[in-house]
Amino acid sequence: MQGRSKLPSRLSGLLRSQFAAVIQEANLGEEDTRIAELGLISRWPHASIGAELGLDRSTVSKRMKRIIEKVERTADRMELE
Repeated sequence: MQGRSKLPSRLSGLLRSQFAAVIQEANLGEEDTRIAELGLISRWPHASIGAELGLDRSTVSKRMKRIIEKVERTADRMELE
């Protein structure tokens, strides 16, 4: 099974450029920003992200949950839906 993050419905309609802007605005830190770009924009599976960044798939999955929550809050503040 390829683990990918399921996007909340209110984020699923964002354009690539909007995702990039909200990820940047969310101030996630360098590594979490890269996880967000690969997982949310490029739609890489968690195992591939982990392999790219030298992390376990489970670590990527746990961090992705936090990342998505922060991206959602940031998109709300930016009024992107």
